[in-house]
Amino acid sequence: MNTKIYQSGLKFMLCNAVKRLYNGEVIFHHSLDKGIYATIVCNELIGKNELERIKKCMQQMAEQDIPFNKKEVSKEEAYNFFMKKGYVEKAKNILYISNVTVSLFEFEGQYNYFYSHDMPKSSSELKIFDLYYISDNELVLIYPTNGVIEFEFRHKIYEAFHKYDMWLNLLGIDFVSDVNKIVATGRIQDLIKKNDISVDNNLYDIAREIRDKKKKIVLISGPSSSGKTTTSKKLALYLSSMGINSLPLSLDDFFVDRDMTPLDDEGKPDYECLEAIDLALFNDTLDKLLNGEIVKIPRYNFIHGVKEYDDREYAISTEDVLVIEGLHALNPNLLNTIDKELCYKVYISPLTPLNVDRHNYVSTTDNRLLRRIVRDFRTRGKSAEASLASWASVRAGEEKYIFPYTDTADAILNTAYIYEIGVLKVYVEPLLYSIGIESPYYYDARRLLDSLRTFYAIPSEYVGSDNLLREFIGNSSFEE
Repeated sequence: MNTKIYQSGLKFMLCNAVKRLYNGEVIFHHSLDKGIYATIVCNELIGKNELERIKKCMQQMAEQDIPFNKKEVSKEEAYNFFMKKGYVEKAKNILYISNVTVSLFEFEGQYNYFYSHDMPKSSSELKIFDLYYISDNELVLIYPTNGVIEFEFRHKIYEAFHKYDMWLNLLGIDFVSDVNKIVATGRIQDLIKKNDISVDNNLYDIAREIRDKKKKIVLISGPSSSGKTTTSKKLALYLSSMGINSLPLSLDDFFVDRDMTPLDDEGKPDYECLEAIDLALFNDTLDKLLNGEIVKIPRYNFIHGVKEYDDREYAISTEDVLVIEGLHALNPNLLNTIDKELCYKVYISPLTPLNVDRHNYVSTTDNRLLRRIVRDFRTRGKSAEASLASWASVRAGEEKYIFPYTDTADAILNTAYIYEIGVLKVYVEPLLYSIGIESPYYYDARRLLDSLRTFYAIPSEYVGSDNLLREFIGNSSFEE
């Protein structure tokens, strides 16, 4: 079963269990590892014992084989239904949908809308799940991966989401409709400036900590399309403003020549594994730089699949810092001979705590995918279909080589902009519409297009040249 459909079914079951037991409500905020962070709103404190009671109620539902029923209603009916229930943000979102009808789903007499065209046939298909207690009324709804539960609570990621969410609360922004209202009233430039300052201030704080702790190597990692390139260059600029020169390095430039790339279990080149990097050359280069020697640094030619050198030579002084970005930057096996006390690790990702409504949130993974589609097309002439085709492999690499090390980071940098999907929408919609129904990725494209419908488009002219989004949409002041 499609993961999104499974998640939607589990969310509906949890909502009904809380409604049945406590006459309460569940608000889903964002993904967290292989789970969904949620809070329960009711007149009671939901501690560990109460959460176990909710879990048993859901297990009973799964055993009872309760059907999910689909009902097509008009937009007006759906709007009036949600207004009557007090779900104002859901009602507003219904107005943004271009369809004349809306697919509501019924479960145990309750109706809801989960931005999904399908649901499981019945609750009996949802037997694998778990509930993780964070604190009273806070939990993670855990869904299976390949049929098993593989959840690990990422405390630092949770804190990064929470910090951003608190900032949004100060601005009075909870839902996409709140951002749309800002766009419609001509105040989006002000929000962009505020959001840019917030992200830049966090990066500046990291630069200051690197200075104060006298670190020599900064390691920046994060999943695809998090903005590692812009972040590393901007961090170098901030350090420079503090009198610290830095040399940015990319792990991608140290790839082994393509014909030496290790093979995966299927006999295909594995470009994601650590061994795809020339570790001996990388460590030797770092050793020489830290010892004050002059070195030449390769530039990887992705067209021909080889490392290339030019006449440029590099050296650093005892006060300088190396800023290294790449997929494996947090991997403890990356550095063989370097003193780990010299290193400062930064994990970056666009962690978006914005809700579409109380039961549907903006997916961080989808956010990154939209960024990637736009950048792939602009910089490599790659179609949206090709980007979608490679996404599963990219995600598998992230799960294996990045996410296990997130809690080893010294700092988490949230590179999400609360307004960014409105900007990306202008670029990505035509690319997604170009995918025909004959494509195996047609329904993936339609799902993304459906998710974009609730966002007002935002002109990119309001986005500054030093903004991280420029790494994807173009015209970045950091582009060489």
